Amino acid sequence: MNVTDLRNAVNGIDFDKEKQEQMILEIRAKRRPRKYTGVMRVAAAAAVCVLTVGVISVPVRAVVNSLVRERMESLPEEEVSQITEQIQEQQNGANSSTREYTAGEKARRGELYAKYMGGLFPTGELTMADSEEEAKEHEFCFLTTTGVFYLPVNRELTDEEILQKIDFERKQDYALQEQRAEELAEREAAEREQVKEVVASGGITEEQAVETATQYLQQVFGLDGSGMEIHHYYNEPDVEPACDADTYCVNWSDYGNYRYYYFHIDASDGTLRSLSYSHEMEGAEAIRPTVSEAPGKIADIKKQAQSFLEEKMKIRESYKEVKSYYKVNVTDETVSRLVDVLFVGEDGKSYLVLCRWNGEVDDFSVTTKEDYEEQLQEEVRLNLYYYETREEREVEIEIVED
Repeated sequence: MNVTDLRNAVNGIDFDKEKQEQMILEIRAKRRPRKYTGVMRVAAAAAVCVLTVGVISVPVRAVVNSLVRERMESLPEEEVSQITEQIQEQQNGANSSTREYTAGEKARRGELYAKYMGGLFPTGELTMADSEEEAKEHEFCFLTTTGVFYLPVNRELTDEEILQKIDFERKQDYALQEQRAEELAEREAAEREQVKEVVASGGITEEQAVETATQYLQQVFGLDGSGMEIHHYYNEPDVEPACDADTYCVNWSDYGNYRYYYFHIDASDGTLRSLSYSHEMEGAEAIRPTVSEAPGKIADIKKQAQSFLEEKMKIRESYKEVKSYYKVNVTDETVSRLVDVLFVGEDGKSYLVLCRWNGEVDDFSVTTKEDYEEQLQEEVRLNLYYYETREEREVEIEIVED
């Protein structure tokens, strides 16, 4: 997940509740703040409180196509400074849009992003507007004061316009990175020293973690990383949450199609601690059942979760308990978008598989029953906190176990 996607997500706290849930769920498996400004840190903290699905993680460094890097590095300092100032001044709804992408625009964005990474850049620049009155004079522009993209009302974006939007978002990423360059350099230097200590004590190198994650990317998703950007970094032993401590986070980002693949590799022995797949939530919303329909789907979801363990993860073990968990908002009569299936081993080690209501897997991790249930209770507490503080109302949330 790059800085632009993070900003899109966390600034959604000023959108309607449905969109907040979608954006927060998109990042539920991303755990640790790594690179954003003070304004973004505040927004990220608020986003975590919205629905409590975890802490957001942003990689320290991105390995990007050299052509794009050269383009960013050639930007005039004045332009970079101006973009940075715009970001700092945008308090609400930053990098939102006046409408959603159409299906055709989404498909073309994925194709055009791949071409952009290969050196196909826009011929013109995105139009900037400094007031709402000025923005309304253009079919397509960016309102600098609020961070809103104004998209055409009666037509789809052209390929050139999509490229301009992609290019501007990358400029924003670069500007934020440059703003924190000194801090990031210090952090990376400290990280390198920590990695040396890990290797000296018998642990694996960062390169070995990348190799392991690449194998899982192919094994689970059938991908080799082509056309995506790769990020990786080390999580020191005292990192929060503890499940990420002493791991290498290796992740691939398909920004064009908004798909992200995260892997946490144990730095001491090279085993996989967790993996997650984040993508659009429209499909998840479409298949979410009613409260009365939900119990009838659990048995099949459990079967699909076990099939994932056996076929994708190559884990074939016996379990003393297999339980499912999902949340019910009793007040609003809705169920959570994901079902958690916990496989409790004879030795206490457990595998957690997070599924959509059609059985599609979004997340896998190694945990214990005690740790998982404590985390689940914390999610409920923060859900209730959101409704109390953001919507100023009380709701009742139940955890349904099977």
